[in-house]
Amino acid sequence: MKRTKRTAPQTILMLTTAALTLGALTLQPHAYADAAIHTDQIRVALFIDSNKYKLVEPVVTLSSASGLDIGVRTAGTDEAHIWTTVSASARVSLDQFSVMMLETPDFAAARALYGKLATMAGDSYILSRPKQGNTVYQVFYGSYPTKEAAESAKAQALKDTTVAAQTMAAAPVLTGPLHWTTGAFGSEAAAAAQAGVYQQAGLSADVALQEDANGRLTYTVWVGSEATADQLNAVKQAALKAAAGVSLVEANTQLPYLLKRSDVTLSTNGTDAMPHFAGGAANQKTWIHPKAAGISVKERADRSYRGDMEMSAYHDKLALINELPLEQYLYSVLGSELSSGWPAEALKAQAVAARTFALKQGNKYEIAQVSDTTLDQAYYGMQREFANGIQAVDTTKGEVLTYNNALIEPVFGSNAGGMTADPSEVWGNPVAYLRSVSSPDQGAEKGKAVWNRVMLADGRTGYVSAVYLKDTGAKNKDGAAYFEATEANVNVRLAPYVDNSANPAIDQLAAKERVVVLGQETESNAYSWIRGPYNAADIKSKLTAAGVTVNGDLKSLEISKRGPSGRVTELKANGVVVKVPYPDALRSALGGLPSTRFEIEVAGSYTGTGNSVGNTSAPSSASDGLAIAGAGQTTGSGQSAETIYVLSGGQSQPATLKPSDLTALGASGTAQPQATTTPGTSMPESTGPVQGGSFIFRGTGNGHGLGMSQWGAKGYAELGYTYQKILQTYYAGVNITKE
Repeated sequence: MKRTKRTAPQTILMLTTAALTLGALTLQPHAYADAAIHTDQIRVALFIDSNKYKLVEPVVTLSSASGLDIGVRTAGTDEAHIWTTVSASARVSLDQFSVMMLETPDFAAARALYGKLATMAGDSYILSRPKQGNTVYQVFYGSYPTKEAAESAKAQALKDTTVAAQTMAAAPVLTGPLHWTTGAFGSEAAAAAQAGVYQQAGLSADVALQEDANGRLTYTVWVGSEATADQLNAVKQAALKAAAGVSLVEANTQLPYLLKRSDVTLSTNGTDAMPHFAGGAANQKTWIHPKAAGISVKERADRSYRGDMEMSAYHDKLALINELPLEQYLYSVLGSELSSGWPAEALKAQAVAARTFALKQGNKYEIAQVSDTTLDQAYYGMQREFANGIQAVDTTKGEVLTYNNALIEPVFGSNAGGMTADPSEVWGNPVAYLRSVSSPDQGAEKGKAVWNRVMLADGRTGYVSAVYLKDTGAKNKDGAAYFEATEANVNVRLAPYVDNSANPAIDQLAAKERVVVLGQETESNAYSWIRGPYNAADIKSKLTAAGVTVNGDLKSLEISKRGPSGRVTELKANGVVVKVPYPDALRSALGGLPSTRFEIEVAGSYTGTGNSVGNTSAPSSASDGLAIAGAGQTTGSGQSAETIYVLSGGQSQPATLKPSDLTALGASGTAQPQATTTPGTSMPESTGPVQGGSFIFRGTGNGHGLGMSQWGAKGYAELGYTYQKILQTYYAGVNITKE
């Protein structure tokens, strides 16, 4: 047994007594100690069941081309004891209660049941075992801390008619962490030979790795994996008959151990198995170390990570923690958050912000500082690393952002839509170093495709990529151009972007099928976007799902207040304020809008004077006499923003109109002033109610908009800003210090 001594990551104590922490879209004050202990290691939760983030798998597959060392870590000392080595891959799990849904010599049958169970809540895996001279395949479902939980899962699974039919030959049985153990053997091979004696008698038996009282690695045989004392006693009687001269005692599962099994879950034929190590669930830390850098996790999209993995039980579920040097963690964060072609100064700004963010989290998940998701910051493994990002991290090594000698919460997002948010617009409370500032975010639009807004023969409207339409030269009676599809099965989508889940095709055009083109839009992107149209029932459903009560049918939707950057801070439905816990929650209340920097317009209102690409006059599709009221706006710089008025119902524009009959739209035919103003100007204070019918949301920005905008950092870097100037632009009054 080999041992390695590694530096234990220490708890990070925050610097400030009035700091603010970001989590689950809230900003709440916390009191911290005045001093900080920083560490060069970080622990990242890949799988965990916590109050702040939950992602659970019963079995995890780990691989390294160089091989893996597997063992345990001594509690309190972080000393790693290497117990065994595998050549490439292994699966790991907790030794808990489970349901053996099927035992069969037919691998195809086992595989079919596994495929069904894998789509259900508990997930599934397949072990192969020698039994009375044959190989059998055991299909297990889930991993549970109690017998009762496993029993409940079994009952739920059997409600599925397919599962019930596939398991009708023999009733599924509960298994568990109760075992008999033999005395120690001199080698793993000797223990495996004794396990074979029990297996020949039809019993489940595994080689177990465990340390004795003197810390020496021992090999024993554990017989049975039972859920009850009665089951365990029955196994003992059968085991004593199979090997009368071998004494058995109940296995001590309070000491660290690993059971070595044969896993064929990923096999195509049932013969190419990999080792499966089931570890103790009682305060055990199973440690997995790659012999060379890089350890892949199949269940996390086969991403490969630097550092080591630690498996343990947390809240009675498998937790997989990636532990590695902080600076190496940042290599992947840079690669996951930004692109390799971005300017060096933007990359450096992100490196400093990401380092500060990671250190600021403390032990956010108790056994880990951060997760690998955008709940914290994206961390997608070694495959996302690139040379410029690594260089940016190395160049800024140890640099963090502080305010009044305390680490800040360096919130950042993809795109601020031309203007960063004021904290009052997002969480409703001030933060000294966060304020609304101009942000050159338009680069996200560069190179984006053009989409045609079209009217189908049945009067419905949608968007088609301009690549798949060509002008026929013909026009309808209102002067709108007819285009035709250049190939078959051309998708028509509600909004101008491709997302088969959020924005599925509403129709398909046949080759040479004609449509009326009403105008053109840039493909929705991180800077500018369109969502909808949604009818009133859709919007009410979204609001209801978010816990917002709307009495009766939704008849009007109104932006009633905006913050300093133009973000929506209050919305009214049927004249009643939509109640959300904080302003940024309006995004989720409306079904997940990219930002709150938006306008609302009626679907089917068209303009004849817009300056967006190819806008044309055309009659509206039936809009049921809908109306939106508004007024022309003036930009914050004193420049007059072009105002386009559209009469309700999509009627052509008369020479004289009352303001109450009109809506103020931006120059692109949208209700957002960014099309006619420079970044940094405010949106209108409010927009009149949009009544009934269908609603389109047009906006800029992607994310909450607080702090540094990543696209804005790119824009500033292209203007010649250093990373220090970029950071001090987005975070007011901060210092860049080196730890």
